[in-house]
Amino acid sequence: MTTHQLCDILNEFAPLSLQDSWDNSGLQIDNNNAEVTGVLICFDITEKSLQEAIDKHCNVIVAHHPLLFNGLKQIGHDAYIERCVRMAIVNNIAIYCNHTPIDKVQGGVSWTLAQKLGLQNISYLQTDSMASYGAIGNLQHPLSHNDFISLLKNTFGLTYVRCSEPLNNPISKVAVCGGSGAFLIDDAIKAEADAFICGDIKHHEFYKAEQKILLADIGHFESEIATKEIFFSILSKKIPTFVVHLSENDKSPIYCF
Repeated sequence: MTTHQLCDILNEFAPLSLQDSWDNSGLQIDNNNAEVTGVLICFDITEKSLQEAIDKHCNVIVAHHPLLFNGLKQIGHDAYIERCVRMAIVNNIAIYCNHTPIDKVQGGVSWTLAQKLGLQNISYLQTDSMASYGAIGNLQHPLSHNDFISLLKNTFGLTYVRCSEPLNNPISKVAVCGGSGAFLIDDAIKAEADAFICGDIKHHEFYKAEQKILLADIGHFESEIATKEIFFSILSKKIPTFVVHLSENDKSPIYCF
């Protein structure tokens, strides 16, 4: 199995043609299409994850968030992105990222969120001619506001949830979107969801709730970390010839005290 063949397997599940115009998914650093010795799956690419790949003899890293979003004018030592690029090249490690494509496909990030919450009859929240976003479904049993927040905390390992004013009505129909999903708030309201779960909801966006819906921000990292499970499932089923590792160094860069 070569690096490019591995990338083709991931692209088959979440085609790069689905990525947003601002995204930069795909093979960001090539290793001359080398034979794969091992794969490390991570959420964000950092110096720690690169060192982990070296220690575990992995010459391919598969990540959710792209390392390279904007063009580099130099590759020095000052910025962590530059250091990561240098580290990958020196050690002949390929870096492949799949960001917005895996956000959109069935069985991708949002669908996995919905499944973790135990939602039934899952479908896309928004569909247009180019792509589909988010997911929506029904809880097996309606929950009160407090019980629903407890479900979020227990499911995603949270100590707190940023949310809009509690609803008096029970929560049954739930919409979700991994990552920065606030652009789907209006769609969730239109779909008559009782709650909408995502990350990165801004202050003024919480006002859209207006007692029509519960808006719950569980964090960007927390809402997308399941991408590691998705990548692992795809590769471990398709390619049993080398070891696939889940990074032990992934953690949110946001600390709460």
